Amino acid sequence: MRKFRCLVCKHEFEVEDVPPVMKCPKCHTRFVELIEGEPLRGKPWSSKSFSVK
Repeated sequence: MRKFRCLVCKHEFEVEDVPPVMKCPKCHTRFVELIEGEPLRGKPWSSKSFSVK
């Protein structure tokens, strides 16, 4: 179980199964932060998706 907080409306909600696109159930924005639970997998914000030669 993971607990999230919406950065726009400050609504806190819990999600057991994380969908591909996480949205706030109240205002439907995608700007949410993880408060409690296991971190989501993925690349860090600073990682690049391409290589430079």
